[in-house]
Amino acid sequence: MLEVNIQKQLPDFRLNVAFTTDQELVVLFGPSGAGKSLTLQAIAGTISPDVGRIVIDGHPVYDSEQQVNLPPQQRQVGYVPQQYALFPHLTVADNIAFGLTQHTRRERQQRVAELLALFGLHGLEHRRPRELSGGQQQRVALARALAVQPRLLLLDEPFAALDVSLRATLRQELLQIQAQTHLTMLMVTHDHVDAFALGHRTIVYDGGRMIQQGTREEVFFHPATRRVAEFVGTGNILTAVVEQSEERTLWLSWQGHRIAVPPRPLAVGSPVYLCIRPTQIMLVRPDHAAERERENVFRCTIVGKQMQAERYTLQLRIDGSGDAYDVELALPAYVYHRFSLDTETRVLVELRRHDIHVIPQQPEIQPISR
Repeated sequence: MLEVNIQKQLPDFRLNVAFTTDQELVVLFGPSGAGKSLTLQAIAGTISPDVGRIVIDGHPVYDSEQQVNLPPQQRQVGYVPQQYALFPHLTVADNIAFGLTQHTRRERQQRVAELLALFGLHGLEHRRPRELSGGQQQRVALARALAVQPRLLLLDEPFAALDVSLRATLRQELLQIQAQTHLTMLMVTHDHVDAFALGHRTIVYDGGRMIQQGTREEVFFHPATRRVAEFVGTGNILTAVVEQSEERTLWLSWQGHRIAVPPRPLAVGSPVYLCIRPTQIMLVRPDHAAERERENVFRCTIVGKQMQAERYTLQLRIDGSGDAYDVELALPAYVYHRFSLDTETRVLVELRRHDIHVIPQQPEIQPISR
């Protein structure tokens, strides 16, 4: 188990975070400069907090009150920095074995062989880092971090330098390793795909503090504030007002329309944000419109589009709206082409109530800084 409760003051930035985790892969997510990497460095021991505690498996490695501050080599923490930091003059095998100084030669050879097999690096043990691909270098860096059988693994933007297809492969490998070892892992990223694909739990950082933590489903589909919604790529964050509150339905007024959403204890007249991801807006075929009772159905015109690989994002203007566009709808490319959708095409869409998340409009928590 990892317990972190630390503060660190820098000239123009203050870190103030507290969380616990055990045997899971936790993603520290948020914009650059939010304090994510600083947290990893404090846990690894390469920087010292000003006050607080860091406890790994019941053993304090930093405690300001007890004046405990173990050096990095005594913390049993595996750390993979952004650029992997492999030793260029050492072979793959020697890089992996670098931290095994207290082991016999036979033990080192056995441990290296185990990790070469685990990471699919057989045949590369005598190569040097410059002779490896980016993905191979990343595997070597992970193998070196795991060689000492750490109590905790820290990963700082581990896929940042890799191409998209390789990232997908290595995400799966990392998840498999975590499942096999049950090792607590902390991974820093500001990539939405990495965060959603890998995080058993997600902690959102902003300005040196945590502004939300929870399962990836909670954070990505039920952001606590507008700021979190923006960070996790909610896409459609619409301004609405509570019109009526019933036992089973909260009615919102948006763009002159009534929207039915799940009930929440909000006062009539309260301003809110209506959030729905572009992938959750449903395109309704005209011949299927009467198949079942529908609510939150709108007639729209496609006024813009963007293609990203195998997906189209369409900008829709609701009938009667004077805005440039009102919502974005994301569709697989095959659906876009199957229905011959294009700019100025008129469509019918549905905002299903269980896909809508409502956030009260309230003052955002300001990041700690001075």
